[in-house]
Amino acid sequence: MRLLIAASFMTVLLLGSCTQEENSPDTPQTGIGFSAVAPKASRAASTTTASLQKFIVYAYTESSILMDGVTVSREGGSWTYSPTVYWPGTAVNFYAISPDIRSDVPENTDGSHTIRGMSYGSTDLIYAVSLNQHERPTPVNLLFRHAMSKVAVMLSSTNSKYNIKVYHVLLKNIFLKGDFSLPDESTNNATAEGIWNNLNLKSDAMIFYDHGTSISLTSTPIDVTSGNLEASFFVPQPLDAFNFTNSGQFSGGYIQVDCEIIDKATGNKIWPSEYTPEYLLVEDSPCGKMLFPLLSGDVNTWNQGYSYIYNIIINNSYVLDTIEFQPGVVDFTEEQPY
Repeated sequence: MRLLIAASFMTVLLLGSCTQEENSPDTPQTGIGFSAVAPKASRAASTTTASLQKFIVYAYTESSILMDGVTVSREGGSWTYSPTVYWPGTAVNFYAISPDIRSDVPENTDGSHTIRGMSYGSTDLIYAVSLNQHERPTPVNLLFRHAMSKVAVMLSSTNSKYNIKVYHVLLKNIFLKGDFSLPDESTNNATAEGIWNNLNLKSDAMIFYDHGTSISLTSTPIDVTSGNLEASFFVPQPLDAFNFTNSGQFSGGYIQVDCEIIDKATGNKIWPSEYTPEYLLVEDSPCGKMLFPLLSGDVNTWNQGYSYIYNIIINNSYVLDTIEFQPGVVDFTEEQPY
């Protein structure tokens, strides 16, 4: 059995090159149909049942491949694919993913249901498994789950005297890639969860870039990556504690906000200034670095299917005094470390 995630692929290699009529059995059988349910989501960028438009299905019966990367698409209120595949006399295991990422990741050749080298970015990878299914007149129910962690950095300022101009935002010292294996149980079960391993490429992820124009913070929090780099989905992973020294050595996972603070009354820049340590200056930029830990007392791991919102309020240049903590868990499940 295998889940084939390939950089290049053939569409629906099923029963040779027969037409649908040639595939039809001599005795009446039921064609395999699907219904799909996606998880609830906290923000529009996440995939929901309403926004899910297509998914990729792999199906196996005993040692045979029944459906090899078949695209199933929404048409009105139903899900369709072609040519129709009929139920065999044996049990069928179904594996599904969305969106179609086969051109973005390496081909899997070891026969496992594993997606190799899944990277952070704008892709909300969801998956569904339905095992030991037999012929039925009703569609196969596929309950999709989120494979990634969703991370949002919300910036605001309640100090009306200062103009906080933000140029870049980065997530520092985090794993950017990993391998994801689908679970060996149906995702209808509450305990079913895929497994991430081989986390690698520990580096920095830029989630906001000014494109020549900075953003000025207001009292209304903004998701900095939305409408910009759209980097919202990350590999689930443990978070390392943030540490730094006066000599400018940083370790662990943290958020870096490149910004400058302008006095609105005078127009003078008050930060960074001539007194700002060199290690807090951004090279070839007017900005200074404000640093905030990714790990908090309530969140020490990014889990799959969780949305983490970091609310950062910047009112002055005292980096360690600019965070307000508002941890909590809401629908999706959403956690607010700050």
